[in-house]
Amino acid sequence: MRVAVLSDIHDNIWNLEKVLDKLKDKTDSLIYCGDFCSPFIPPYLARLKLPIYACLGNNDEDHIGLLKQGGEIFNWTFLAQEFGEVELDKRKIAFCHYPKLAELLAKEGGYNAVFHGHNHIASNQLISKTLLVNPGAVCGIQNGKPGKATFAMYDTKTNLAEIIEI
Repeated sequence: MRVAVLSDIHDNIWNLEKVLDKLKDKTDSLIYCGDFCSPFIPPYLARLKLPIYACLGNNDEDHIGLLKQGGEIFNWTFLAQEFGEVELDKRKIAFCHYPKLAELLAKEGGYNAVFHGHNHIASNQLISKTLLVNPGAVCGIQNGKPGKATFAMYDTKTNLAEIIEI
């Protein structure tokens, strides 16, 4: 199973459209690691007509609007939960917004893969037997300046991810 992993769109619909074009008919589900920003973003992702597993980030202020706009295709992790969990193709996966929490989850060893966002810097590493991936930022902003816009594709069969530049 191929899983798209995105984070930190920050309302950049132009880069998001490029990602959606790349994902068309090439992914089975999507994990989103927070910072949509505005409620008009989830319907763009919903166009893929795939299961979407999403958590909120520190820049997602209108939670109710985001939830309403995402529709039934979204499986939300609410603010009362620190992270989301899903099992896809017999792989246990955790996802959250914050790097420190993701690192702790990976070190705990109960997951095959852990995904996070927040710092906008793409990374792909193995901690013991757990894959830890930050897909980077769809918005393309790094350290407050224009930078690489990226997302990740995760393969459940191999438990490997690839960072893809937009």
